[in-house]
Amino acid sequence: MRVKKREKKLVILSILCIFLIPTALPALTSEGYGLPDKDLPPPMDVDMILETSICRRMSIREFTNEPVSDEMLSTILWAAFGLRNDDTYTVSEINGTHAAVIYVLNEEAAYTYDPKKHALIVYKEGDHRADINILQYEAPIQIGLCWDTSKAEANQGGTELGQIGQNIQFMANALDLGTVVTGQIPPAIKPLGLPSNQEGLIIMPLGHPKNPYDFKEKPMWISSLPKIKDSSMSLSKALENREDGDVFQGELSQQEISQLLWSSYGYSLYIDASEQEPIHLRRHRTVPSAHGYYPLVIYVVTEEGVYRYYPNILTDFLVNFLHIINAPVDYFGLPIITFMKQTLQQDMRNSISQLCDQPNIASAPLFIIPVLDLEMAKELSSESAKRFWYYEAGAVAHNVLLEATVWDLSAKIISPVDSTTIRSLLQLPDSNIPTLILPIGE
Repeated sequence: MRVKKREKKLVILSILCIFLIPTALPALTSEGYGLPDKDLPPPMDVDMILETSICRRMSIREFTNEPVSDEMLSTILWAAFGLRNDDTYTVSEINGTHAAVIYVLNEEAAYTYDPKKHALIVYKEGDHRADINILQYEAPIQIGLCWDTSKAEANQGGTELGQIGQNIQFMANALDLGTVVTGQIPPAIKPLGLPSNQEGLIIMPLGHPKNPYDFKEKPMWISSLPKIKDSSMSLSKALENREDGDVFQGELSQQEISQLLWSSYGYSLYIDASEQEPIHLRRHRTVPSAHGYYPLVIYVVTEEGVYRYYPNILTDFLVNFLHIINAPVDYFGLPIITFMKQTLQQDMRNSISQLCDQPNIASAPLFIIPVLDLEMAKELSSESAKRFWYYEAGAVAHNVLLEATVWDLSAKIISPVDSTTIRSLLQLPDSNIPTLILPIGE
């Protein structure tokens, strides 16, 4: 008799569970309880010419409340660190590995971007944007750039993230969205609670600019190098076609050298009249820099010797001799006076290739070497701050690789094994650190 009563109770309990549990618990998804992961739509094909994208690169700090569409976000994330048709990434490996981790925060949740699935994977539910927004740039999306510390040390991680940040800026601008690179120590993303093997570096708010873009083309180019020309390749195709070269040979024309150097650290051929900044009519650089310091010096190594590239001698004079940060030439659109100055008459390519443990690059007709001048970095010269300058060097390198792609050249990013000896070879002061070696050839 007791057994039968127990069975009746079990039947009644089972019936109650069937009707009550669905209303008491969140919807059950294939990923578990709560908010589901998000598959992103295919990225758009953006036809803006690469050089136009580089000229339009600028920082946006004021945004509207208009949401960023999933299609736009998909395109930006693919450009940032997506998989291409050959299953390689849109940015180069550093020392043979990828270590980047991208977080995407909106009003619903904090996600990680999975490039293999091209999807947003829920990391934490809820709106965490204000927790990581160090400068209170209010935008619909906050993107956090981090790296896996088990795969790369800080400077290598910074170099890869510099490439990713450039792609985000280029693609956002091409879609008439805006963003800005921000960073701090300790990392602003720390309150989100990262896994123990990850460290944050950069936060990039993403949204529609409060003030529409308004560019005026005013090259005003005075140089011993040929004027910059537009290629015929779009930003999307340049990202899809970029390769890490293994064979470097031939000769480069003066036009090709001019294009590569300009892309690395030069000035836009446009004047920005969009009222995005307190002082209008500003001419931007091809890469961003913390506090506008621009502490990298670009050196060129060829068969004839070693040269220093001067992106604009007027700015160099105002910054280095008058000690004016964000020199007025950036704002008022004065002429760009650019040139290369020879510093050594000796072929250093073979010696540098041996120090990099890359004998195959000795035949490259051109090396571009971004060198960090710690004196120009001012208060951001500590060991922990160097990762930001390696971020900047990564941005420089990525621009060079993209520009090499559209001119059908071979290029590669190499992290030098012995920066101290390379500095000695180039006869640079102790405050200088060669960050990367970029061999380029046909």
